[in-house]
Amino acid sequence: MLQAALILKKPADSSFRKKRKRLIIQTLVSLAALFTLFSLYNLHVQFPRRQFAIYPRLTGYYAYRGALGVHSDYTDGAGDYPRIATSAREAGLDFVVITDPDTMQARLDGLVGNYGGFFLLCGAELDRPEGSLWFLGPQLMPEGLERATSSLIAEVNREGLSVIQTPLDPLDPWNDWSLANFTALEVLSLKSLWRRADPWRWLSAVSVNIFDGPASLARLGVDESIFALWDELCQERPVVGLATVDSTGQTHLIGDWYVETPSYEEAFSAFQTIILLPEQLPDSPNQAARVITDALAAGHCFGAVAPIGDGSGFRFFARTGSDDTLSIMGDSLTLTEPVILTAYCPPAEGVYLRLLRDGREIAVSEGRRLDHPTTIPGVYRVEARVILPNLPFGEVDRLWLFSNPIYLDAPEEVLVNEEEEQN
Repeated sequence: MLQAALILKKPADSSFRKKRKRLIIQTLVSLAALFTLFSLYNLHVQFPRRQFAIYPRLTGYYAYRGALGVHSDYTDGAGDYPRIATSAREAGLDFVVITDPDTMQARLDGLVGNYGGFFLLCGAELDRPEGSLWFLGPQLMPEGLERATSSLIAEVNREGLSVIQTPLDPLDPWNDWSLANFTALEVLSLKSLWRRADPWRWLSAVSVNIFDGPASLARLGVDESIFALWDELCQERPVVGLATVDSTGQTHLIGDWYVETPSYEEAFSAFQTIILLPEQLPDSPNQAARVITDALAAGHCFGAVAPIGDGSGFRFFARTGSDDTLSIMGDSLTLTEPVILTAYCPPAEGVYLRLLRDGREIAVSEGRRLDHPTTIPGVYRVEARVILPNLPFGEVDRLWLFSNPIYLDAPEEVLVNEEEEQN
C-alpha cells in the first residue's frame, strides 16, 4: 500500500512543480515587461527630443566644451589616454582635464597634448587632511606634500587653479572652510550625485540607461545645498563654480569586479564645463593648456547638464551705457553708473532664465533672454532651467545651465563712507 501511495503521489508532485515553474517564469516575464514599459515611458515623458540651436561664437567669445576630473589607467581609471581622447571626441568635447590621484606621470610619458584638434590636459588629485582637491596648471607634482594645505594651494594657484572636490559629499566632504585661498568648487559632480542619489532618482536613471545612455544620468538632479554654499562663499570673495564628472569610467562592485557604468562616454555627455575665449584655441598644446587653465581660473565658464540640450550659446554679461566693453561671467565691475545685466540661451521648449543676487532670486524671464538694469552691488549669477513633464504625473523643474557670477562692486567712495559710519 505504501508503494501504491508513493506511485500516486509522484504525478501530483510533478504537476505541482511544473505549475510553480510556469508561474515563476510568467512572473519574471511580467516584471521584465513592466520594467521595459516603465523605461520607455520614463524615457519619452521626462526627456522628449528637441532641437537646440548651436552658436559657435556670440558676444565676441568662442565656446569650448570640456570634462573635468577624469581618471586614467595610471591609477583607478578604466582607460588609457588615447581611449579617453576617443571617447571625448565622440561626445563632442574640445578638452578633458585628467586628474589622476597623486601622479602626473603621463606628462613625463608624453601623453598630454593635442589629439587632432582635441586637447588632453594633466592635473592631479590630492588627498588632504581637510578633504580632496585637485589642481591644474603646474607641470609637475608639488613637493613637500606634508606641509599645510593653504601653502600647497598658494603654490598651485600661482600657475593655475585649485578645486575643492565633492565639498558636501558625506563619504568625502571638505571639512575646513576656514581655508580660504582655493580657486574653485565642484558645484555639480557626477560622481557625488551617482553615489548619493535616493532610490527613486537612481531607479529613474538606471531604468532608461540601456535606451538613453548619458541622458539617463541627468535624472540624478543636482544638490541645491552645494549651490547655496557656493553663493555664500562668493559673497566673501570670488569662487569659481564648476561642473565635473569625477569619472573613472567604471563603478566598483565587489572584489575585482567592475562595471563600466557610468562609462567615459556617458560621463562626458552628461555634465560639461564650457569655457568662453575671445580667440580660438591655438594648435600648440602648451598654449592651449595655458588658455584653458586661465579661463577656468578666471571663472570665464559655465556648467551644463548636456543631455537636456547643447548649451554652447548660453551667455551672461554686464554692460554700461557709456562703455561698449562687456564684462562676462567671472569678471568684476565697479558700479560707477547703472549696469544692464543680460543673459540668453539657445531656444528650448519650457526654458526660463533665473537671475540671482547673493543667492536670492531677483528676476525671472519666461523665455530665452533676460535684461535687468541695476545699481545695487552684489554677486549676480544666472540659471537656465527647463520645465518638463514628470513621471508619473505633474512637471519637473530641471537645471540646464548655470553661469559663474559677475561681481558688481560698490564705488570706492561708498566703501569709505561705510567704513566711516562703522567707526
